[in-house]
Parts: sequence; C-alpha cells; structure tokens
Amino acid sequence: MEIGSWIWIFAVCTFSASAQTSYEKWEEINFADCWNYGKNRSIFEAPGVQNFNDCGRWNQSGIAPWIVFLRTGGVFLGYGVLVSDKTVISRFSYYGYYLHDAHKEGKEIKIYAGKCEDENDEQNCFGKRGLSQNKKVLNIKEVELKHGRFYSEMIFVLRIDKVDLTPSLQPACLWNWDNRNDQHEHFYTYDRWDDKMRKVDFLPVQTCYGEKKIEKWICDLYGNTICTSRGDDARYLFIEREKRFYLRALVAIHSESTLTWFDLLPFLNEITSASVDLASMPKIPKAKSKKDFGPNQSFANCGRRSGERRRKRESGKALPLVTNGENAVRGQHPWHASLSRETETGREADICGATLISKKVLVTAAHCLFDGRGRKLEAKDVDVNLGMHNRSNSEENLRQKFKASMRLLVHPGYDHNKKDYKDDIGLIILDGEVTLTNFVRPICLWNDDYDLNKITKKLGTVVGWGSTYDHSKPDILQKADLEVVSYQDCFESNSKFVSIYLRPTENLCAGIPQNETSACIGDSGGGLTFYDRDDTKRHFLRGVVSSSPGKNYGSIESCDTDHYALFTDVTNNMDWIVQNSPDISN
Repeated sequence: MEIGSWIWIFAVCTFSASAQTSYEKWEEINFADCWNYGKNRSIFEAPGVQNFNDCGRWNQSGIAPWIVFLRTGGVFLGYGVLVSDKTVISRFSYYGYYLHDAHKEGKEIKIYAGKCEDENDEQNCFGKRGLSQNKKVLNIKEVELKHGRFYSEMIFVLRIDKVDLTPSLQPACLWNWDNRNDQHEHFYTYDRWDDKMRKVDFLPVQTCYGEKKIEKWICDLYGNTICTSRGDDARYLFIEREKRFYLRALVAIHSESTLTWFDLLPFLNEITSASVDLASMPKIPKAKSKKDFGPNQSFANCGRRSGERRRKRESGKALPLVTNGENAVRGQHPWHASLSRETETGREADICGATLISKKVLVTAAHCLFDGRGRKLEAKDVDVNLGMHNRSNSEENLRQKFKASMRLLVHPGYDHNKKDYKDDIGLIILDGEVTLTNFVRPICLWNDDYDLNKITKKLGTVVGWGSTYDHSKPDILQKADLEVVSYQDCFESNSKFVSIYLRPTENLCAGIPQNETSACIGDSGGGLTFYDRDDTKRHFLRGVVSSSPGKNYGSIESCDTDHYALFTDVTNNMDWIVQNSPDISN
C-alpha cells in the first residue's frame, strides 16, 4: 500500500468533530520538498515546565509506576499517565468516549494505581494495580492538539484526589527540554497487554513517511511529529534522560515497522494550564523598540521633586506593614494620587493609586476603573486626590482634588470579565490642568531601553495607602523599595500563579518575599518608579501595580506577601499612552 493511501485511511477514521474543512482534490508534492519545509519548523525550545518534585524516577523493574487504570463499575475506561499526585493525562482513544461520558453522567470513576499487594483480590486489583481507595476523578479538561489543516488529536487532563505516592506509584515528568537531540535519547513505549515499557529506536521522519509523493497538508505535521521503530500496543512515548522518564508524545499512525507520534512539546502550555498543580514558563517575546522622548523627556521638568539635590536619603519609622515599608516623606512622591469612588452603598475612599505624567493625565490600573459589580465607572463616580499625605487629615491645604471633569480610558485589550489582568492599564484625562507645586508634579515616562534585564535586581519604589499586615489602611502614605526579578525567577517562585498571569514584556514581577515586602489591596494603580541617579537625575514610571497572589486570613481574603506582585509594564503600552495623552511630548 502506498504511503499516501494509509495516511489517508488513518485521517478519515480519526477525523475530529471540531474540524470542518474538506478537500475535493488533494494536492500532492514531492516528499523532499515537504521535508525541507518541515525541517525549518522542527525546532521547539524548552517549554520551562515546572514538574512535580522528583518526578520520573523508576528503577526499570516491576510495573511502570506512572501508569494508572480507570474504571467505572465493570467497564474499563482506559489508562493514563500520572504526572503529579493530583493530575493524570489520558489519551482520547476508543475508551476515551466511555471516560468522557462516565464523567459527564456523574459516575464514580475508580483509579487503579501502584502495585497491587494481592493480585488475587479482584475487587481491589486490576491490571496488576491496586485500587486507590476513596480517590476520585474530580474534573476532566479537554485539550485539543491541532495538527495540519483538519486533523486534531484530543487528550484529557484529569484532576484527581491526591494520591499517596509510593515506590510503585510515582509521577512521570513532562518533557521540559528542547527537541534538538532526540536521536541521542532513550525512547520507551508502554504496552498495556504485558504491562511493560519497551525500548524503541528514534528514526528520521523520512523513515515513517517514505520517499514518495504525499498530500500537501501532511507538511503541516512535520514540525510536530516523531518517528520511532514499532512498539506493540503503544500509546504513549517516554524518553529517559538523566535517569528520569519524561512523557513526550502520543501515538498517531501505526505501520508494519514504524510508529509516527504527535509531539506534545508545542502544546505543554495548554496541558499544564489545564492541570491543577503544574505550570509552564510563559514564552518571552522580544521587547518593543524604545520610544525616545529626547533629553526633555515626556513632559517639561518631569520626574523632579522639590529639594531633590539637597535632601538626604528618605527616612521614616519602619512599620510592620504589608509592604514592610515606612512612612513616606511628605512631598517626595508628588506624582502619586489617590482614587476614591462613589458606590450605591456609599463612598469607598482611597481604593487605588494613580500616577501623574503631565498636567492633564494620570496612569492607573484598568481594574481600578470598574466597580465591584464589573461596571465601568463614570467620571462623576471618581475622586482624584493629588498632594495628599495624611489621608485622615482633611485640613491638608496643599491637596488638589478633581471630580467629574475628567475622562476615564481603559486599554482596549483589557477585559474586566476575564479577570486575567491582561493590559491592566488605564488613563484618567483631566479636562483642566493641575497646578504644579512642590507637592504636585508629574513623573517622566520611561525613556530608556525596554529590556527587563536593564532593571532586573534593581530597586523600584512603590507608594500607597494599601492594606497593612493587620488588613487595615494606614493614614500616612507608605513607601517601599521592591526588587525587580527576572521572568524565570518569578515563575519559579510561584509557578502556577505566574504561568497564568505573567505575560513577559507585558508585565513584570517585583517584591522582596523574604521579608514580605510587597504591594497589596489598595495599592493597585500606583506606580513602580525608578530614580536615575547617574544621568538625568529624574524619576521614571516603569510599572503599574496590577495583581498579586491571594491568601485567606481566616474570613479575610488579602494578598500573599510571600510572593512577588505583578506590575503592568508601561513600556508595552507606551504608544497607547502617548496617543491618548494630549500634553505628552511625542
């Protein structure tokens, strides 16, 4: 049978319900042309998966410790791969329909995992594995792996009750290397019929596809396929590397002597996102080109505060606040503003911060411009206070207050309903102008290289009236210096949260978790600012307080200061800020 024929038969038999495209005539090209095309797409970088601790350990004797069986009643629902003590990955196969339907119908799905102590105990044993008592499948998420123009594969990510790990029950690792050296690794497949891991050989893709003409759509598969010698009833492909076993691919096509596999590597972000306790490091795109405002900066005389050269280093009484900061010195953060809002139940004071960047414009977080019910605020609902230091002292006569005479702009990429804090930045455009004083001055927009490495391990300053360690609000404006960390360090500190909310070049991480120094509720919208001591002697805005991991303190939900906070990176939004700021130098 010619290669084009058997691939076509396989594709028709496994056609995905979500794939609608059809072709009346298949265009064929020479394999060599397709291979050259596919070869250019075949390098995938390491995905940065944060695997379960000490995963993939096996002494290669006894059963494969990560293979589990799933049953409901007397019906076998298929088998899967344990990748943490709470997550199983299962291929959408013939049995997958039963698994899907059983879960949808609310049937109890039993998990058989680890070596069975008594193989004669049929009630508690199945396939040499023991019944994990009282362990249930809690949720199943479907992840579609799209290949080519119309073919797709589905896998299930199963969230399960936490299982107790033993030497015979261990999770496999998910592949977190690139695919440049596959031919030098040890490849294994699992055969359910005899419960063994079989070693197979890595082969050039040409071996699986042959040297004849093939349909053009097959070219789209080459970047996502692996070719090996034939295993028996193989469904999952593992790689042994540095004495660990990694799940790498799902079987796609059987032939008499070879197996073609769909590589999971390009889809690990989707897989880990669907799990409850695994994560992948988000990809880091190239930073945008710098917007150069020139020596005059974004606004005339911006970023300079009263007595900058005369004043000694700021000092104040250290307080055990959520930021572990100190009382800010009055007038030393003249660009910081407090936002309050009117609600149906009354006035909520000092809910967010904002940063003045010109006589008419303040930068804040987009989520600060919505009320608790998700309704975008109107200008009449918002108070802007500039020059405030002691929020309880209404007699401060240096404040400037604005209400109603303003426009509220939310970044077009922000969706408050999603709660993912993407493009979490907004602008407040005043109809009038602030009066520049020693206590009310604009800061400069960032005017240096946008590469995060330029500020990694440097200290930026955050101020605000956010929640303290006892969940109350301070009266005096608080200041803290936070260290900016690399994307990788941020990810490793709290991989699950960061994998969801961190978007490299769009936001950044800062804080000092060692002593719980961070921003918290009420600090949102405030700026992360830097002082250029060496060159311009000015202060610059780089970040906007956006979000942080939550933590329950009894009945109170607050921020978890043991982890870094996330800040919207203003450099990613510089064009939008300038275009909508009527008095910023362009």
